[in-house]
Amino acid sequence: MKRRELLGYSSAAIISGAAAAGTTAASAAVAARSTIVPPDLSFLREGPLVNADRAREKMDAAGVDAIVALLAPNVFHLSGHWPQHDRMGHGNAALAILPRDPARPLAVIMPGFLHYYVHSDETPAGDRAVFTYTSPATGGSAPGPDGEPAAVPTGVYPILNPDLVAPREQRRRAAAASVRGVSPGMDWALRRALRELRLDNARLACDHPDVALMISARGLGARCVPGDNLLRRIRMVKSPREIQLMRIGAQLNVDAAVIAAKSARSAGTTRAVRARYFSEAAARGLMPLFMVVDQSSSEVMNAELREGQCFAIDCVSSLRFYHGDFSRSIFIGEPSAKMQQVVAMTNRAWADVRGALRPGLRFTEIQRIGKESIKRQGGDFNISFTPHSVGLYHTDMPMQTVAEPQALEPFVLEEGMVLSVDCPLGHVGVGGSSHLEDLSLITREGSEPIHTVPPNVFVV
Repeated sequence: MKRRELLGYSSAAIISGAAAAGTTAASAAVAARSTIVPPDLSFLREGPLVNADRAREKMDAAGVDAIVALLAPNVFHLSGHWPQHDRMGHGNAALAILPRDPARPLAVIMPGFLHYYVHSDETPAGDRAVFTYTSPATGGSAPGPDGEPAAVPTGVYPILNPDLVAPREQRRRAAAASVRGVSPGMDWALRRALRELRLDNARLACDHPDVALMISARGLGARCVPGDNLLRRIRMVKSPREIQLMRIGAQLNVDAAVIAAKSARSAGTTRAVRARYFSEAAARGLMPLFMVVDQSSSEVMNAELREGQCFAIDCVSSLRFYHGDFSRSIFIGEPSAKMQQVVAMTNRAWADVRGALRPGLRFTEIQRIGKESIKRQGGDFNISFTPHSVGLYHTDMPMQTVAEPQALEPFVLEEGMVLSVDCPLGHVGVGGSSHLEDLSLITREGSEPIHTVPPNVFVV
């Protein structure tokens, strides 16, 4: 065999062997992920996630008679149903109404077909009044006695063979037949719901200006005040069902992040580390949202990871729309002495903060405790120690808006809050990046992590 042929054969063999090894490793990874059992979320069928007692307490303090939600996260929080249209780019297609009076039921307004097609499989209808809408009927149909125009009937799948209709389909059709009438549009369904709930002249907390426009268009006397921040205040203290969901999601998020962190050396680039986290999160039934790698959350940015580097990861995903948020520092070998100092001092400061978390502590005090700990240790760098409530949003707490310019009140920890305290390095030119973040549940006497707590640093 000629030398050129021999070299060609050897190269081909090496490439073939490497490809086979890569395929074997990939197959093993896929096989490992295939053994992951998706979480059991059947408890979410037991009722909405909202802390109804807290919601009514906050409504009473705000002087409103009900909350009317149009934004998808708020509809989901009140009803357990995330409007399907909002996932497809056709927003603001459903409404949820929570009256302050507990004797009046939760009301849900949505397209008739989607109630049959989606909602009937998600949530039992016994705890709510469902109002559906389609479109105006044609052909000169006379309006009803209350002036509401006739509506096209809700479409359901036609039956070819009655003997083959499954019990699930029978339940869906029964749910479609149980609604409080079908209206020719969302505005008419809202009018019908507010009248039935005796809220047609009430003071309502509304999370979107379109609600006020619909109320005005249908001639009702109800008045709307800004409501999105009211819902955020309610969500800052979680219901037991919310906490149960967040424990599951936060743990799965940590599991995915740890695998990504341990893969950093073999991954070799920031993009590959992010891809590993996203794939591991998805395999666990999570929706990966973003990952900050070495002070950038850009999916386009790609940088090589080098020996002696310290870099941070910040991993955020959601389970049934509730967020997990977890950060760590990764050493590839041994980083600079300065970065090791930054990480060690941050770890000590977070321990000081964590030991102080308890009901009654102000958010501003959390930052003070952390920064004073860094200063006491002789640190000359900035760690923000930024506290934020986590839930349906990564930052699930009232926000300053044009309608509510004074919304940023001095927040105080309460039992039942799920809190993140962000501890990222706020400098560059230090030889790397670092971060540390866990999710803590505020308890009656202190706090506890809602997930297992891995090492603060991963050395790979």
